[in-house]
Amino acid sequence: MTVDTIDWTIAQRRGFGELTARSWSDPGLRLRYESEPAAVLAEYDIHLPDGVPAPALPPTPVGEAEVETFSGSTSPPPCITFCFCWPSAAVK
Repeated sequence: MTVDTIDWTIAQRRGFGELTARSWSDPGLRLRYESEPAAVLAEYDIHLPDGVPAPALPPTPVGEAEVETFSGSTSPPPCITFCFCWPSAAVK
């Protein structure tokens, strides 16, 4: 089961994106998701129908990730952007 195969709203997809990004920097969150995914998803206002398995969290990327929460707007931003930075020695 992947996020692409679940009929989620934009808000739910954004919530799962935030959960994913936070799980990359918080191993405890990832472990909680693995043991009780429905409870963790509910914290992000995502509720799966009975019998629908929770999607797996994507693996943690190599590099640095920064999570920012946008606020001060009545509507969510149009997209989520992930930026990955590699040390200049790694780029050739």
